[in-house]
Amino acid sequence: MANKNNYYINSFFWSTFSKVLNAIFGFISIPLLLDYYGMNNYGILSLATACNGYMHLLDLGMNVGTIKFFSQWKAEGKINHIYRIARTNITFYLIISTINIVLLIALAQWGAPLFSITESEFAQLQVCLYIIALFSVMSWSTTTFNQLLVADKQISFTMKMQSVQAILKMILIVLALFANLSLTCYFFWSTCILSALLFPYAYKCKKDKLIDSFKPSGHWKDFKTVLTFSLSIFILSLFQMTATHSRPILLGIFSTNGADTVAEFRIIEVIPMFIIMVGGTFASIFLPKASELVAQKDQNGIENFAYKWTRLTSILANVLCIPFILCANEVLSAYVGNEYSYLGKWLILWCLTVLIQIHTTPGNSLVLAYGKTRLLIIITALTCIFSMFLNAILCSSHGVGSAIIGYFIYVIIIIGLYYAVFYKKIIKLSRKKMFSSFFYPTIISLVLLSIISQVSIEMPASVTSIYDGRISHISVCLIKTLMWIIPYLGLLTAFRLFNPKELK
Repeated sequence: MANKNNYYINSFFWSTFSKVLNAIFGFISIPLLLDYYGMNNYGILSLATACNGYMHLLDLGMNVGTIKFFSQWKAEGKINHIYRIARTNITFYLIISTINIVLLIALAQWGAPLFSITESEFAQLQVCLYIIALFSVMSWSTTTFNQLLVADKQISFTMKMQSVQAILKMILIVLALFANLSLTCYFFWSTCILSALLFPYAYKCKKDKLIDSFKPSGHWKDFKTVLTFSLSIFILSLFQMTATHSRPILLGIFSTNGADTVAEFRIIEVIPMFIIMVGGTFASIFLPKASELVAQKDQNGIENFAYKWTRLTSILANVLCIPFILCANEVLSAYVGNEYSYLGKWLILWCLTVLIQIHTTPGNSLVLAYGKTRLLIIITALTCIFSMFLNAILCSSHGVGSAIIGYFIYVIIIIGLYYAVFYKKIIKLSRKKMFSSFFYPTIISLVLLSIISQVSIEMPASVTSIYDGRISHISVCLIKTLMWIIPYLGLLTAFRLFNPKELK
């Protein structure tokens, strides 16, 4: 288990390193796959993964519930209880994987009318869905061992393994290009690599005695405690994941050219998803600490945790988001070519949405720790339905932007609920202090953004001619980012909003 004093630093470092590797993979793979397989075929891959991603709702919130209870029982010395629940958890995910397989096969057999794609494109989608079904048991079984490792504060180990996975995916891209792999062959090996995490995770759990046996069991009476708690999380996750994963599916159904519009969505999705993955790392790190503070009824500790980490998380969110807002057109031009720079305005709106969303991570951890989520579930459900409706009706006029507008409205309403209800009435926090923790780092960031965005940078002709001008775009991005981030960090330090010692 990671050293307690280094837990936050190690977890965040390896999580960030893993996410950066995966982001590099995304940045490299998408333009290469677009060029090699074509936009339509790449859109088919995206539809397949989107459909399967939505089916992760079958988790029923167990990913949060098991980590909470495994951590609690470990602290209480109930090791045999953990063993029983962990092996029952294996049985649970075997059942879930079976349901997943049936749904994927059903979609492959009778799902053609759902998508605005050609018969040949749906035939490709069928094969991809069958491949995902083939690896479903491995993919779902991995979840049990990941939960045990995270509960044991071994997030750094899971991130190291995911870093290895990212490298293997990069190697696969090279093989696909040089060995002329077919679309289905590439997708098969890509899915295989994703599922292979089962083996190192299971080995580590057995080696560290986090589980006594891989044999499934049926201690359902004990398991009910975890399941009951998790179901409330599941209901919340149902609408949260629907708001997220339904977007490409709705684009595929309601847009005039489903495959192309979904491909546009996937192009701009890589950057916001990278930001969310890095910023979202804190969610799994914060939850154990938040639960501990709530259990101890340490109100001073809760307040210090909430104000401090909202401020630090807001700073991180700005550092991650503002460079892409500042250089949206250049990023897209360097990434997939000048012909996609028209998507820049939607990338800006999406990154702004993520900036607003990430800063509530510490508060969200406290809300989950208190467990009072009924109102949140109701508002999330209504807002999810509204955002999906907005996405559908705006498809014809705004194309891919309809998905981003709908999600922006969804995030704003949910975060408004946190400030209006949860922070004051449930967690007993000062709304003013919580908002100030976000506002001050962000207003400094936005003022600098407005100044730097007025600066025009022209690169020499010798640079703009290299690699279709992409090196020039990258250079402009780096220069603008440095022009923004250096004074930003300087002003944060000057106004005493950031001190590196706080991270210890």
